[in-house]
Amino acid sequence: MEFDYDAIVIGAGTGGLSAGASLKRSGARYLIIDKKHEIGLPVRSTGAVSLEWVNRIGMPTEKKIISSEIFGMDFRTTGGNHIALTFDKPVGLVYDFTKYEKYLSSEFEGKLNIRMDERVLSVEGNEVTTDKEKITAKNIVLAAGPQSNLGPKLGKNKALVAYEETRELPKRDDFQMILWFSDMAPGGYFWDFAESENTRKIGVCYYPIEPSQPKNILAKFTEKFPEVRGEMLHSMAHQIPLTAPAETVTDGNRLMVGDMVNAVLNTTAGGLQGAFWSGKEAGNAAAADNPARYQKAWTENIYPWLKKHNELHGKIHKKGEKSVSRYMTIAKFMPKSVKKKIFGGL
Repeated sequence: MEFDYDAIVIGAGTGGLSAGASLKRSGARYLIIDKKHEIGLPVRSTGAVSLEWVNRIGMPTEKKIISSEIFGMDFRTTGGNHIALTFDKPVGLVYDFTKYEKYLSSEFEGKLNIRMDERVLSVEGNEVTTDKEKITAKNIVLAAGPQSNLGPKLGKNKALVAYEETRELPKRDDFQMILWFSDMAPGGYFWDFAESENTRKIGVCYYPIEPSQPKNILAKFTEKFPEVRGEMLHSMAHQIPLTAPAETVTDGNRLMVGDMVNAVLNTTAGGLQGAFWSGKEAGNAAAADNPARYQKAWTENIYPWLKKHNELHGKIHKKGEKSVSRYMTIAKFMPKSVKKKIFGGL
């Protein structure tokens, strides 16, 4: 049977764009489809990533897509316990999310073959039906997010809620990243990330065990810590998978990546690394017409890393802020080299 493409990628977020970059690099015939109007919008991530993982999995590091570098970080509880770490070289960076995804779509491996404003209605075997036409491919990479009807849905009780405001605040002279662990944000934390000379990202992610809106949770935190008070320039909100990563990420010719298979670090709620890595491996496997290759890479390399963070999250937050404070106290007695490996590699 003659197919229109070697692979069709559904979703033009980080996972889908990473898959597309692998497919383009291999010379495969591919197409990326997304219902959005514009790459990189709406914003779905704070953009903070460990440099250890950026370098390990080959994420881009061009200065024009980076808002700030992280040389100093402070892990705190609202009760006053904290661990401060500073380094001579950056251990992390904060991407400008929109610029980052636009870069993946047009410059990382060259301009990708993407069709926007097109909704996928169904996937049956090798056939993809959109609101514009029917097309076929040997393999389908699903990068459509945790709530897509094309994959296993993420239940409402299995996600962290994240909300962030970019606020007009001067650049700090001590830390570029601060995390506050608090019972005000059960299962998560508040953050203060550097963005520019005049702005900082102030946000919260938490397990919504009560009906309070995340905007109100962040407002209460701001009242408690007025140092983060500033005029809001814009905001973003999204869900972050909290369940364990999926063990199976292929189904016949379908390869699922990113949030669809919970490729998220539950300890930090970071999804860019898992999305990029899973997309990269899925793209390589689809180009080789070998979905089993992706499953193997997931099982041997990606899954153990995600599973470790999932289990650690459960231990750290078992008794809320009390548990977090206990782990911080233990960590204070570790050598700085060990702290850097643990906290710089999150």
